[in-house]
Order: sequence, then structure tokens, then C-alpha cells
Amino acid sequence: MSFLFSTLLALLLFSIMQLNSKWLTSSSAHVIGTGFLGSILFTLSLTSVSNLMTILLGDGYQISLFPEISLSLLFTFITCASIHRVCATTSLLFSLLALYNIHSISQKTYNSTSIFKQSVVQGKKKKH
Repeated sequence: MSFLFSTLLALLLFSIMQLNSKWLTSSSAHVIGTGFLGSILFTLSLTSVSNLMTILLGDGYQISLFPEISLSLLFTFITCASIHRVCATTSLLFSLLALYNIHSISQKTYNSTSIFKQSVVQGKKKKH
């Protein structure tokens, strides 16, 4: 269900951005706002791709940098670049920030006992 919902929202946002490209580039604030919309498009496309891969490959599947994240980021970058070049740049920055937040939330939710949280045991020093 999440796959369908995120795919439909991504397509809807993509269509709205393409249809209203003149208005979205009418001022500098709109251009930066369009970059933020691009990061939302990135999050929705990443969610839909991730859910599709989970449906196809099972519950243990985990997304990786290539191809899922890279393709979603490339799709978002091309979409925003077709509207305005600054939109593409701000979208890239906002998308990387969103990806960092998604990663940190994922680590808190699914990785409660981390491999890297090992306690260091110090031994007694010998006297000579």
C-alpha cells in the first residue's frame, strides 16, 4: 500500500512541478522552494523504489547507494534541472539533507544494538 501511495504522490508532484514551472521560477524564493519540492520528490521516489524492491526481493532487503539512491537522486536532479538550474542545485542539497535524516532515523529505529557500540575492556598493567 505504501508503494502505491508514494508512487502516486511522486507522479502527482512531478506533474504539478512541470505544469507550473513558469510560476515556480518567477522569483528567487520560488526557485528555492522548488528545490525543496524536489527533495520531497526525492523522498517519495526513494520510498516507492525501496518498497518495490522489498516487495520483489523480500523483507530482508536493504536499499543501497547504487542503484536505488543514485537513480532517485538522478531522477530528482533532472526533473528540477528541467525547471531551473538553481532548483536542481538546491534540490540536491535538500535531498542530501533529507537522506542524512532518513539514515539517522533508520539507524535509531532498526539498529538498536550496533556493532560499533562495543565496550572497551582495559587490562591491568603489570609492574616491572
